[in-house]
Amino acid sequence: MQRTPFGVRLLIADVRGKGLGAVSAVSVLLGAFREAAEQEADLTAVADRMERALLRESEQTSEEDHLEGFITALICEVLPGGSGLRLLDCGHPAPYLCQDGEVRPLEARDPGLPLGIGTLGAPRTAPADWPFPAGSTLLLVTDGVTEARDRAGTFYDPAEQLSGRGPFRGPQDLIDVLVRDVERWTGGPRDDDMAVLAIGRQAEGRRRFRNGANGPGR
Repeated sequence: MQRTPFGVRLLIADVRGKGLGAVSAVSVLLGAFREAAEQEADLTAVADRMERALLRESEQTSEEDHLEGFITALICEVLPGGSGLRLLDCGHPAPYLCQDGEVRPLEARDPGLPLGIGTLGAPRTAPADWPFPAGSTLLLVTDGVTEARDRAGTFYDPAEQLSGRGPFRGPQDLIDVLVRDVERWTGGPRDDDMAVLAIGRQAEGRRRFRNGANGPGR
């Protein structure tokens, strides 16, 4: 999350793979996001600069330390006044809007390609605008949440499992409920990384921001 001249911007991303290559990719990605988010007015330009940074780093590393092949990412911008959201999906799971006990996914018409594979030459999809009503919370997750399975092999669906559980007291309350519910669904802590981010808009127009944990089983 970063406050910029263009408003508050957030990034959630998921690197394919583990080890030093993945750690390097995360470092490059975060550095490029912080710089581009401060300088670029358009989210597509932010994503393009992150893409170029990943490709440059990949060309300069040895085969042993080569960056992971691609990274799914979701870039979010809170519009002026907090009245709306602008989302750019780069092959990442959709976020969820939580309000008055209802949880619904904000599905992109075209999720677009992940970052790090720009050499394929496909054009990047355009950002989409969504409402951000007062009192609502935006939930962003990685596929460590959406690919969590129960004993029958059924995937966890945040919209289905969290609907009717609110209203939540705030972003951190929503994150805590989600983490506990995923652990209940799988029968214990996850063996896959699970990153969660939630932001809430208060009724009086102020915004609160909370981060979820990121690590094995979390």
